[in-house]
Amino acid sequence: MGSSTYEPFRDAQEFSNLMPELFNLYWSYEPDAFSFDFLQRTKDFKVVCKDATAEKADFTTPPALERAIQNSARINSPDTSEYPWGPPVDDSWTGWMGITIDSLIEGVDISRGEEEFGGPLFSVLGAGLVVNGHRRVLGHRLFKHRPNHWTFMIRDHSPLDSKGKDGKNGKNCLLRSEIMGITSILYRQMNEIRWDLRKHKYMQPRLTYQDGTLTATIVTFMVGKVRVVQATCDPSNRYPTLTCTLRGLYNLSMSCYDKSSVHKIVKWILCPPKLAWEVPLRGKKA
Repeated sequence: MGSSTYEPFRDAQEFSNLMPELFNLYWSYEPDAFSFDFLQRTKDFKVVCKDATAEKADFTTPPALERAIQNSARINSPDTSEYPWGPPVDDSWTGWMGITIDSLIEGVDISRGEEEFGGPLFSVLGAGLVVNGHRRVLGHRLFKHRPNHWTFMIRDHSPLDSKGKDGKNGKNCLLRSEIMGITSILYRQMNEIRWDLRKHKYMQPRLTYQDGTLTATIVTFMVGKVRVVQATCDPSNRYPTLTCTLRGLYNLSMSCYDKSSVHKIVKWILCPPKLAWEVPLRGKKA
């Protein structure tokens, strides 16, 4: 396949305007997952997809949080801890994790995240994607660790083929929910968005982004599994590259419970590391 040619962006505003278009496009698509090959044929700008699940993630965890994680009764014994509805089942780990996070950060200087997240894209994920009366995708909690790095917890119960190469076990695809989470974060990081109380709708966004790399970490809870994807992009570049990296793929089920996996998932949510490497952006001199 020959190399693609991309038209330069006039400015960051043009990149920002593209995010809602991509969000709505993937929201309307029927597939619940898209192969890396398909995504890397995006015509608007360069997309690079990578599998880095074999690479070790270097977390910088505050000592108080590390102690809380290691001593957590909920994490150490989820089947016997004080959980009023009994042990979690494969499709209830999102709620279980939310309660666990609340218990972990007591006395730790870390945000518990936002369960109500505003904006024209986030509000759609907050309401959820409903198909045949079943809410397949639902935005759960948003963490704004830094102005340029946010983490989004998403519940995705789409009926993916667990055996297919592009299914939930695949390492060469992104879920539709992950793509929508990425575009939502990038759009919101770049803009100030206000709600018009009189007209009951969002006002025209005001671009506040100036320059630099933006990062979105998406932690997706599926039935019995958790995926972690990180996306980075510098919208100030005239030829921006969106790099999407699958950083983690974990089993999360009482039938094969591994507390070390839960430790990592918690850290991806509360103190995600930066990418160890970045793809050079076109148009910038070394």
